Amino acid sequence: MENLTNMALPSREQTFAFENCRELVQKLSREIDRYREVAGSDEEDDWDALIRVVDQLKDSAFNAAVTAWHLCDWVFNDMTAEQRDKLGFKKLGDLQAYVRKHCRELHLCRQAATASKHWTVEQHPDPDVQVVVTGETGWTIYFVDQGKKIPADNVFEMALSFWNEFIDSHGIAKALDDAEQSGSE
Repeated sequence: MENLTNMALPSREQTFAFENCRELVQKLSREIDRYREVAGSDEEDDWDALIRVVDQLKDSAFNAAVTAWHLCDWVFNDMTAEQRDKLGFKKLGDLQAYVRKHCRELHLCRQAATASKHWTVEQHPDPDVQVVVTGETGWTIYFVDQGKKIPADNVFEMALSFWNEFIDSHGIAKALDDAEQSGSE
């Protein structure tokens, strides 16, 4: 067996070995798990441990929001021309508009991901959306949407469900996924 530390992973260049949107959906699921590992923690004894918990909480929430929103890019690029035509997506912006309209949780992720990456949201800003990091009952993050507090992991889970259903129901990247499965058997 080849030494795994010296083995290169097959991949498209510049993607950290992610091959398609289905793999990015799996990454989103892992980010949600990482977030949940520390959400609700109330480390009070050790300042350094508290900082690590809060940092992991923020980092994993950031990664989940960015991954959830940027799945638009991956899904669009994994769609065949026929799939895009059938759904009426001529350009990436068409899919993004569809997602913002049909999945409020992805809209929330977009607001947080864009503001976190670019400092502000210039296109399609939503002043009714906020993100709150709090230690009031253990460290957690909430999205505040039109005054309603929603636990971040609920938002991420709904975004994950939307993508799983959308990708599966339209057979996106199915041929790639099937080829990888048959090649590993």
